[in-house]
Amino acid sequence: MPVQLLLDDDGGIPIPLDDCTQEAWMLQFERACQSGAVDGFRERLAHCFATSLVECLDADLKPPTEAQLKYATAIARELGIALPSETLRFRGPMAEFIDRFADAMKQKRRSYLRQETP
Repeated sequence: MPVQLLLDDDGGIPIPLDDCTQEAWMLQFERACQSGAVDGFRERLAHCFATSLVECLDADLKPPTEAQLKYATAIARELGIALPSETLRFRGPMAEFIDRFADAMKQKRRSYLRQETP
């Protein structure tokens, strides 16, 4: 049984599985059916697929990393500027935001440290 990702009514993407993986897939599905755990299996499959799909995206379209989110939030807070919604959704705009304001943030921190040093 060939596996295919259905995108819309016009067609899908064939998923190339070697014979061993295809056999294991069929055994896993049969196991889920026999144990009455089909819904749990489908939920697990959906979660794994969603995670894998992110890895197929171009780097700029992936979600920002946790480190980027923390740094951008600190920049926005310290400089008193808004964090555009695009930066929270995509890594590309996030990197642009950080690149644009990182130097200003560093300058502000250096200035603050100089003021505190007697």
